[in-house]
Amino acid sequence: MVGPALVVGASGIVGNNLARHLRKRGWQVHALARRPPTEIEGMLPIAADLLDSAGLRLALQGVGPTDVFITTWLRQKTEAENIRTNRAMVRNVLDALSPSGLVKHVALVTGLKHYLGPFETYGKGTLPATPFREEQPRLDLENFYYAQEDEMFAAAERDGFGWGVHRPHTIIGYAVGNAMNVGVTLASYATICRETGRHFVSGLCGAMEWAHRHDRCEATSPPSGMGRDDGGCAQSGVQCR
Repeated sequence: MVGPALVVGASGIVGNNLARHLRKRGWQVHALARRPPTEIEGMLPIAADLLDSAGLRLALQGVGPTDVFITTWLRQKTEAENIRTNRAMVRNVLDALSPSGLVKHVALVTGLKHYLGPFETYGKGTLPATPFREEQPRLDLENFYYAQEDEMFAAAERDGFGWGVHRPHTIIGYAVGNAMNVGVTLASYATICRETGRHFVSGLCGAMEWAHRHDRCEATSPPSGMGRDDGGCAQSGVQCR
């Protein structure tokens, strides 16, 4: 059996599908979330709040993953709060695992806002040229994705593990209760149209969105490098060490 792996955020669209993918490939998978899924055969659920560092350390006692997949974040009212909350979540997980000395690789999933800016300033100001490349410098803006990366980089320097940052754009896939999912939105809208006898006419985007091509990731195809030997969908940016 490969692993063990720890999927952080296993109830979300990325984490849930990743956990299923790893189990199919023979990995031992620990699924960490406040309400971890229990329907995936052979998966080992761990219930914990990432912002409760003491409770998290207790929940992870005896768990010694070699590969950690961080696929979760929490939206807050301001970017300053996003930074404070989400960097703490990454730091708490990696600090809790540090004493084991077993972690070999950490994969962090962020997204396109790495290149286009956070919610408050998304797509504004001077932006990098497309196609985006992982070697492009960060924007001169506060961004919780950067804070998450910095926590991972600091832990990697301390503990000596390799890492990968995965920056997809829109991800479509299966996740119960996850409303931030274009697939669910379109399916709900299509169902309403069917039941009311209306034509399915998308009101989700303007003329510019309709006329341009956008990258999308399907959640059942994890990106290259997530498990050190996995293959999957193309990314807006994948940075590894």
